[in-house]
Amino acid sequence: MVMSDTKNNLFETTNVYKVAGSDQYLLLQEAISNTSGRRYFRSFTSTSLTGNWTPHAATENEPFASRNNVTFPGGVWTEDISHGEMVRAGNDQTLTINPCRLQYVYQGLDPRAEGDYIRLPWRMGLLTQTNSTC
Repeated sequence: MVMSDTKNNLFETTNVYKVAGSDQYLLLQEAISNTSGRRYFRSFTSTSLTGNWTPHAATENEPFASRNNVTFPGGVWTEDISHGEMVRAGNDQTLTINPCRLQYVYQGLDPRAEGDYIRLPWRMGLLTQTNSTC
């Protein structure tokens, strides 16, 4: 075990990526807000796949990706950032990502949607980093 936390903080989707040009790994973890019930992602870094994982943007107030720190050029269409995958720099088993151009494909849900979970109208979105220091 490399991480333990509350049920909401370790909800679903965990992905680990190698950061190109460094000895760092990035772990993304989907969480559920304790206040709104909406989904968001936290992040951690490590120099080893087995940890120790250092919080990077790992709280509800300072997340890796949530409705609070994502903009929608065409207008807000979701309050959830859920299940996703980083766009990788290659196509091998190392899952290497380019730290100068982070992009994340995710699913979101219209906040007015109701009904059985399996029938909810999830849609795909693409997050693109806009604050790169590269």
